[in-house]
Amino acid sequence: MKNKGGEQAFDDYFANVYGERWPLIRQALLESDAKVGRRNLFCQEEDVSGFPGIGASFNGLPHCFEITEAFDLSQWEKFLLPFYRMDPASIVAGRALAIEPGDRVLDMCAAPGGKTLVLLEALLLTEKNSWDLSGEMVANEMSAKRRFRLMSVLKRYLPKEVRSRVKVTGWDGSLFGRKQPESFDKVLLDAPCSGERGVINKTSDLQMWKEKRSKNFGVRQYALLASAFDTLKPGGQLVYSTCSLSPHENDQVIAKLFKRKADQFVLANKSCPQGFEATTYGFQALPDQQGWGPIYFSAIRKND
Repeated sequence: MKNKGGEQAFDDYFANVYGERWPLIRQALLESDAKVGRRNLFCQEEDVSGFPGIGASFNGLPHCFEITEAFDLSQWEKFLLPFYRMDPASIVAGRALAIEPGDRVLDMCAAPGGKTLVLLEALLLTEKNSWDLSGEMVANEMSAKRRFRLMSVLKRYLPKEVRSRVKVTGWDGSLFGRKQPESFDKVLLDAPCSGERGVINKTSDLQMWKEKRSKNFGVRQYALLASAFDTLKPGGQLVYSTCSLSPHENDQVIAKLFKRKADQFVLANKSCPQGFEATTYGFQALPDQQGWGPIYFSAIRKND
């Protein structure tokens, strides 16, 4: 029984977690995930209204637009791309970090770079859409292949002056807490995870799936979370996020931090965002509702 795996084990596990709702979630995972065109505010072209595939404003998310099959970034001939295609739930999770101008920010697992752009707009753009370059960011990605993709995104979406405020590194994220303790005002940990949307759409991965895989991710995620926490300055804030459905990788990781460091932080979650549902320690967007996600996030603040 301990070695039970494959598609039936996958369904049994998530049916136990989500009950009668699981078939709806499962079907939604097999369908195309919702994406929006998020306006790149560093691209200051005045008129992009005719950009192929850009439709109406999206569901109350500032600077986000519905997209159609005609959406094609390759048609843009000018240097900075005006839109970034991403899951709206990911945008909500990134904005939850509540960055302020002048912050020193760590994006611990930054590739492919969509959330990095969200963070940088909060960090370096003023209300009048001018640049405040007093803040700085470390965008870290351990994988060389993914780090190359991250740097490509930064080059296509950011002016040179803005890129000068971003340092791209390739550390194992679990080293930051020891090497740079109490060094950052804000940290985003968008942790590597099981990614069940990818699993269910790839037969070989689904056949190999075991609950142990999710538990192992949880162990790694906690190591990254503990490191991210240690690198926060007193009073600093951290957002932990995944694209997993599994409690092993979501609330249970935050619960472990409470078990070991409960006297050192408090939850900093605000009201439940539109399109999300509250969990014990955070919020989750499930794809059976609006096609978003899955995305989980929890915000915490380190004590002064």
